[in-house]
Amino acid sequence: MEILFDNLNFMHWLVLGLALIILELFLWTTFLLWIGASAITVSIVFYLIPDVDGLTQVLTFLAISVAATYLSKKYYPIKTVDDELNEKAKTYIGKECKVSSMEDGVIKVQIGKSLWFAEGTDLSVGQSVKIVGVEASTFIVEPVKT
Repeated sequence: MEILFDNLNFMHWLVLGLALIILELFLWTTFLLWIGASAITVSIVFYLIPDVDGLTQVLTFLAISVAATYLSKKYYPIKTVDDELNEKAKTYIGKECKVSSMEDGVIKVQIGKSLWFAEGTDLSVGQSVKIVGVEASTFIVEPVKT
């Protein structure tokens, strides 16, 4: 293991970083982007400071990778269409709407001109319901008590 660490130089880190970034182009996760950027950063640092042992290089790479990944998740969160739908759906909690259809156990409620999936018990078509929660982009509804 010492032989592996003793032979590390900046070029190994540069190749690793570029390989991870190229791999990221095909995976679309953004996770490998930050790891690859960390490897390229380590290659630059150890190009400027060449007399550093391999274990220190690996530990530096790990520290920069963890920090970069944490900061990217905190300041650049990945938003998906489901996340945006879920955020929009949460704005309807507490509102009333009507059950539009019930087919094969799939309940749909109408809000304005939009139909949304819903879950609930003791429901019938045309019944007024109140939205009490959201799971993914599906409303959790209860019958309105009159």
